[in-house]
Amino acid sequence: MIFYWCDFVCFYFHLRLTDEDTRRNYEEYGNPDGPGALRFGIALPSWLISKEYAIWVLGIYALLFMIVLPVVVGSWWFRSIKYSADCVLLDTRQMYKYMLHKTPNLVPKRAFDLKSNYNCLMGEYNYSGLLTILSGSYEFFKVCNSEIIERPSDDVEVPNLIKLLPNLGETKKERPFCFPYSVKARALIYAQLKRIPLPPKTLRQDANYIAKKSILLIQEMIKVHAHLVNLALMGRISRMPTLESLDNTMKLGPMFIQAMMESKHPLMQLPHFSDEIIRSIVTKKRNVRNCADLAALPDVERRSLLKALSDRQYQDVLSVLGNMPNIDMNVQFVVRDDDDKDTITAGALVTCVVKLCRTPLLDVPTNHGKRATLQQWKSAELSSAVSVATDSEGASNPEKDSNGYSSVQDNGSLVDGKEGTAKRKVWEKVKKKKKKYVPKCASNSKRKPAIKKSLPKTVEPAKIVPVILVLILLEEKIWFFIMLFDSGDGSEDEEYLLNDPDLKKERAILETKSNVTHPVHCPYFCDEKYEWWWIFVCDRKRRLLVAPPIHVTTLINEEEIEIKFPAPIKPGQYVYQVCLRSDSYVDFCQFKDVKFKVHEACEILTHPQWDFSEEKTDEEQLDESEFTEYEDEEESS
Repeated sequence: MIFYWCDFVCFYFHLRLTDEDTRRNYEEYGNPDGPGALRFGIALPSWLISKEYAIWVLGIYALLFMIVLPVVVGSWWFRSIKYSADCVLLDTRQMYKYMLHKTPNLVPKRAFDLKSNYNCLMGEYNYSGLLTILSGSYEFFKVCNSEIIERPSDDVEVPNLIKLLPNLGETKKERPFCFPYSVKARALIYAQLKRIPLPPKTLRQDANYIAKKSILLIQEMIKVHAHLVNLALMGRISRMPTLESLDNTMKLGPMFIQAMMESKHPLMQLPHFSDEIIRSIVTKKRNVRNCADLAALPDVERRSLLKALSDRQYQDVLSVLGNMPNIDMNVQFVVRDDDDKDTITAGALVTCVVKLCRTPLLDVPTNHGKRATLQQWKSAELSSAVSVATDSEGASNPEKDSNGYSSVQDNGSLVDGKEGTAKRKVWEKVKKKKKKYVPKCASNSKRKPAIKKSLPKTVEPAKIVPVILVLILLEEKIWFFIMLFDSGDGSEDEEYLLNDPDLKKERAILETKSNVTHPVHCPYFCDEKYEWWWIFVCDRKRRLLVAPPIHVTTLINEEEIEIKFPAPIKPGQYVYQVCLRSDSYVDFCQFKDVKFKVHEACEILTHPQWDFSEEKTDEEQLDESEFTEYEDEEESS
């Protein structure tokens, strides 16, 4: 109201203004008095600037900015410097370095086992195993980690658990493995791997926390192993960790996620499998060593092998096999930024290009006993993604095949159109999801023709796919249009830069990709896990790690990874092995040997016109001295 009143007063005086300058000021600046300065202010209470409370206000400011703020920043700083970039305690990392350097050859055995390997390099028994080193991590210590809970019931429950685990090594005196926290962590680790039932409100919660934390610690242990290999190659340490130790460390991740010991059969990852069923499958006539061999069998032979399972249990097994990965790996060694990329010279920087293609281990089974093709699998995944995206708008309408059956749901199981909803499998985790309305098939609609309800319209995948492809192409090629409009008429150099495959790959590396890939079937693991992979290059003949391991976390359908390493110095024939290991499934690994020849490095030709010698002749020095004397005479004149 004040602003409106001011405008009214100014307008009233404007009507009565007789001075031309005043009228002009009002017409130009909106004010008869001319342009006014714009003022800003902060509304503060009067007591804040009064003399009575000045001392209290200054005291509060001094308390906040001179005591509280430095204490908060200092506590945060001293707490953060204890952790590495991967949120692992630096003390734990130092302990890993010490133990891996002390015992280069480690196996995933029980610690302090009298049957452990003899370490010839040290001249003493190798008592420390990978699981023991893992149990000694300071993340499981209450003093270093406030998330650890120590209960009075541990004094009773932990000794009872240790009795079930003989030769645990709780009586040894090697630090830090003799501390109570390490003994408890080691007992819970073996309880997780042996699938021992634990009290749900006490030790089960501790075991879940240790299993979840161990995945991160295993990744840190692999990085420490690669770091020690680099230090050994530079000559900074005397012993190098063996390649077998790295392989055994990578095996720990799937063991924790699938809750399996190393001695267990890989088929124990499947639901409803037991030792009796595995004994009936693994015979001399049939060579079923892992899940891939079971998936490769014909349907009739596979069903005859699993005759001990019911039809529903057999469908659960097929569903899990359909979610498991089958990787096709292609490897090529090239030399970037060289005219002849296929020729490898001594000491050159070699780029290992690995192309991974992920397909289901088994085609998606239907309720009729048939198996869907790979194209139907991809369309089923697309329809499930579309149904999830359209849940917020209304009821989803899943696609149906020619037989009237719905598409694949999120967990990989198929929904029967006659039943309406998918039943939760025994091996699946319970997840809270919104209720979805699934329309009945045509056969049920004939039974009740009187009532016809208009179903909410959903977006068809066939209409969404072109839009998504157009958006992706626009996102990838937007820089092309920018350069095209800026340059006007393009030149040959610009066309080369736009079409160069190496530059396209470098731009693709800068793009951020999601780590959410395919979910892993892990009913004994406390958290949701996605398919990730380890890939590295090694020399099996010399037992040497050539390139550090790379953690592949973005493989959904296809992925291309580049691993760079220096070529051998001596010319000759070499055989390197590219290893791919899953960090989620047991015995899901691939090894591909690559033979290549190292040629002698070409000599660099020296051109005499570019050879500037530092030594000068007497004539050149005489000419320079005469030239400087002439300049001095001109300056003096």
